[in-house]
Amino acid sequence: MGLEHGSFSFFPFGALFCLTLFSLVAVRIYAIRHRYKESNQKDRDIALILKGRMARGEIDEKEYHTLKDLLTK
Repeated sequence: MGLEHGSFSFFPFGALFCLTLFSLVAVRIYAIRHRYKESNQKDRDIALILKGRMARGEIDEKEYHTLKDLLTK
């Protein structure tokens, strides 16, 4: 590392660059997956709430589909 036979070795900087780039990509992928997982969970919660209301007789099936379409947009 350092000066070897009058030339400078860039290996530590290249490795550090690759490690930094890999870390940034991994964090970005995690953020995207986490965001989509939350939105899917929210859609399931809405469906569960509406199905519960439909089971109790508060809404009928037509209202269920209308509310689900409106709330999941």
